[in-house]
Amino acid sequence: MNIQVYQSFLTVVQCRSFTQAAKYLNFSQPTISNHITALEEEYGVILFTRDGKNVYLTQAGKNFVPIAQQLLNDYQMSQESMRQFQKNKYSLKIGVSTQAINIYLLPVLLQIKKEFPELDIEVNRCMTVESTLEDAFVKKLYDFVFVHIDVQPLYTKRVQLWNQPMVFVTSRELYDAMQQNDDIYEYPFIAYPETEVYYKHLKSRVEFSRLKNFLTFSDSESVLHAVKQNLGVALTPRIKVERDLLEGNLVEFPASYSGNMPISVLYDYEFNFTLPSKRFLELLRACKERIRD
Repeated sequence: MNIQVYQSFLTVVQCRSFTQAAKYLNFSQPTISNHITALEEEYGVILFTRDGKNVYLTQAGKNFVPIAQQLLNDYQMSQESMRQFQKNKYSLKIGVSTQAINIYLLPVLLQIKKEFPELDIEVNRCMTVESTLEDAFVKKLYDFVFVHIDVQPLYTKRVQLWNQPMVFVTSRELYDAMQQNDDIYEYPFIAYPETEVYYKHLKSRVEFSRLKNFLTFSDSESVLHAVKQNLGVALTPRIKVERDLLEGNLVEFPASYSGNMPISVLYDYEFNFTLPSKRFLELLRACKERIRD
């Protein structure tokens, strides 16, 4: 019996829904149903009853929960025990479409490196979403790519992980000089090129023709540096300016100008998982849930 069916069972128990379990595990709903059916046929019992969209554990299902959990725990312990005897040299190649993604990604990379000390990890910043996808799925340069995107390219699997808050900010000095004016259209604007993903988000949030373009930079670090030099207002990931906002060095404009940008991980539909890459995806999902909570 494939160990994944036990994971599917426990996820259905947690989500109380086949549909939500499928989304969480990035499977189709029929796949989850097949996993549960395989377990029921294997043990000759009914594990769930259905009432519309809701599912409920039978008594057999309730008794099976600790058994399934123990099987998963034993399986994970066996993997950890055998890692010391592995001779394979594993690597993890990652592409990201923006630098801010690395801030979300770093805790996961630290954990996977702790579990697999010999794992070679390489993270590269790509210039655009389009070039990121081309490098990953045409040139096959990466195992996983992280992008700000709401669509799923053909022949890929996608897991949406985080929603990155975007904010308009300016320096405290310029804000005070402008008599604390909250109208971003009155400020010099520090922009991104049209190919940048932040530019596309910007056009969906403001009346672009009203902005007073002052400077254009191709990366968020230069944009943010210009803001701190009192040169204007700019759109930036909130996670990059939280300390400056807290300390009062920067000022955040009203929420009506802000918004969220989704961050998703993509990988090839036929990707051949290794133990580290499989664990990497598990850690990403766990990190997603912690941030959501």
